[in-house]
Amino acid sequence: MPETPTTNQTNTRRYLILGTISAIISVVLIPVAGLVSVYSSYKIHGRVRKLYTYIMGGVGAASVLLWITYLTTL
Repeated sequence: MPETPTTNQTNTRRYLILGTISAIISVVLIPVAGLVSVYSSYKIHGRVRKLYTYIMGGVGAASVLLWITYLTTL
């Protein structure tokens, strides 16, 4: 079933909200949540301003990379 413009806007809005919340959670509580924000920014890239996708994906990726770096130094 093809996506209608309304469905497309709804999905974009959901990914934007989910990505933003997961980016905040990845910085504050659980770094693995950054993977969700990276995926969400990938899904909405080109549908919203690129700055939003870069910030959301960058925060999530940085959180995951810092967490991996911390785990490797233990």
